[in-house]
Amino acid sequence: MEFNQIQCVLQCVFRFLDTPQKKKLITQLIACWNFITPNILERIKYYWNQRPLAFILVAAFLVRIISILFSKGYGMHDDHFLVIEAAQSWVDGEDYNKWLPKNRKDGAPTGHSWFYVGLHYYFFQFLEFIGILGAQTKLYFVRLLHALWYLMAIRYAFKITLKLDSESTAKMVGLFMAFLWFTPILSVRNLVEVVCLTPLLGATWFLLKTENMTLKNIIFAGLLIGVSVSIRFQIIFFLGGIGLVLLTKNIGKTIGFGLFFLISLFICQIGDVFLWGRPFAEFTEYIAYNLANKTTYAVRPWYMYFGTIGGLLLPPLSLFLYAGWSKVFKKKYLLVLVPSLVFFGFHCYFPNKQERFIIPFLPYFIILGWIGWRQLLSEYASRLGKFDKYGMRFFWGLNSILLLAVTPAYSKKSRVETMEYFKGIDNYQGVYVEHTVGYSSPLLPKYYTGKWFSQIRLKKGLKVSEIIKTNSSLPADIRRNHVVFFEAEDLDKRIASFEENCSCSLKPLAEFEPSYLDKFVHWLNPVNDNEKAFVYELIYTV
Repeated sequence: MEFNQIQCVLQCVFRFLDTPQKKKLITQLIACWNFITPNILERIKYYWNQRPLAFILVAAFLVRIISILFSKGYGMHDDHFLVIEAAQSWVDGEDYNKWLPKNRKDGAPTGHSWFYVGLHYYFFQFLEFIGILGAQTKLYFVRLLHALWYLMAIRYAFKITLKLDSESTAKMVGLFMAFLWFTPILSVRNLVEVVCLTPLLGATWFLLKTENMTLKNIIFAGLLIGVSVSIRFQIIFFLGGIGLVLLTKNIGKTIGFGLFFLISLFICQIGDVFLWGRPFAEFTEYIAYNLANKTTYAVRPWYMYFGTIGGLLLPPLSLFLYAGWSKVFKKKYLLVLVPSLVFFGFHCYFPNKQERFIIPFLPYFIILGWIGWRQLLSEYASRLGKFDKYGMRFFWGLNSILLLAVTPAYSKKSRVETMEYFKGIDNYQGVYVEHTVGYSSPLLPKYYTGKWFSQIRLKKGLKVSEIIKTNSSLPADIRRNHVVFFEAEDLDKRIASFEENCSCSLKPLAEFEPSYLDKFVHWLNPVNDNEKAFVYELIYTV
């Protein structure tokens, strides 16, 4: 709509408001607002007081709808390339990660669970069977299912807290689980550290549900912990902690719990029998690989996770929770306390540390920390009351700002849109990813192209000219014919160098900007290569 058209519409509106109907219209709008607002507030108050869990779950889902619709892309390497990329490649008759036995030169498993990625394989097959083929459309459904799955984690955390303490404490734990600034976006991602929470918390709940631990609850707990371990192998340390507590209560129930865990784990890992000819092949390889490579990746100090938790949960809340833990070393909390401490202690000890590894510990830290903090408040109300009141106001204000910014964020935007662009190019047959201004080069997600051509990643430290010349000498029907330059630094110089080495000219096709979240993450740490993408076609002269 042009400016003069907008001006005409506004003039008509102002003329109408100058008529006798103006007062009547405004009066009706005010009356309507006065009628609706108290009813909404009364309903919110009613459900918060009478049905708090239902209220929290509905509100949590409404917030996650934003992430489902707008938070495209992926957060980290593993939540896309080890799940989505692998599953879709199998659907298309490929094997992106070379996990299948026929593509393993050494004939050995890789140490990756087939359970979670296998579910995506069958889900993608189902979607294509009913005619849903678009890459982004499939991921809307994936994000929706993950959001619903996480609601169960909120439910179990609420019930665990209610069993151990009061409804008011459970309400707050439910709110933390639902609305901590990073939870909506992570809960719709394919991050196994988050996905494993629902069965893990479910197992804890069934063990706590009755005082005498009925056989039915033991069975459910064992089956659920098996599912959780199948999603994330490191949950085995929670299992060890649970076993230690159960041994002090009843050996027979401990054996029963362990038996149903093994049954569940065997069923979830049944693929190992068909692929490798033996059960638990991937699980045992996972253990062997991590022991052999415990210092290969990010080696961090033992105390790193204390700072990670303090930052993720935001001060002063994180400080309150740390203080609260001083009050929970009691017998009634053992089934929550011991397993979480075993898990946390192992990760502090193990050299290879990444922030996401500690996520399964967070709900337990929140549950016990908030229970303990409320106990401290009841004992030292005069000293801690104002600190709690104003501290929580500050926390919710800061958390709300971050929640609004992160929940709809599109991550890895320029990478995803670049590959979506290639999907529409008929002659696309592979790509160079040029980032010779840095020592790392982005890995582009082939999933969005629907084509599984290889990509050559160029960066500092490589013999770039030789790599380009080798590819250029290949037959025309198999050599890469597109290049993506990341980052604008020295772009003209890099283009000229590429053309010289390739004996070709570059035709500019498109440019793709990173999202605001990508830009912010890159600003925080330039190691994160979330820069603008420049797409060119190679026009070979020979």
